[in-house]
Amino acid sequence: MNKRNTRAFAFGILISVLIMGSAYFLNPNDLPENAKLDESSAKEFLIREGYIILTEKEHASLKEPLHEDSKETAARSEEQTEKQHSESPKAYQLEIASGMTPGEIAEQLEKENIVDDAAEFGVYLEEYGFSKKIQLGTFELTNQMSYKDIAKTITKS
Repeated sequence: MNKRNTRAFAFGILISVLIMGSAYFLNPNDLPENAKLDESSAKEFLIREGYIILTEKEHASLKEPLHEDSKETAARSEEQTEKQHSESPKAYQLEIASGMTPGEIAEQLEKENIVDDAAEFGVYLEEYGFSKKIQLGTFELTNQMSYKDIAKTITKS
């Protein structure tokens, strides 16, 4: 590039900046300067846009059933463990191959009567972070093992 081309390029940039600057500073604002965004107008806007507005108390009351559900799942896990301890022991060799999902593993364990409910065991693996740590290989499991014992065995933790 020579001087002439460089100057022409710089002049083009200068003209573009002047046009954009004049459009920005000479156009009136959409809101008047004395308009304030208060709580009621913000709520109205959010409702119009399809959002749901909750107070902290309402939010806390919605979260409570979730905590109760996790307590119920833990209680069911304990019941399942007690039930399995009362049954005769049954051993099973679980082979985990590459590409198996936690759901497939849970279904296989339910089919072999190692766990009572595949969906509940899958939720347990997800909830306690075991689903991301599952190892490949063959594992010796029994129907008297708790969800926690099974999870620790297949994750080698």
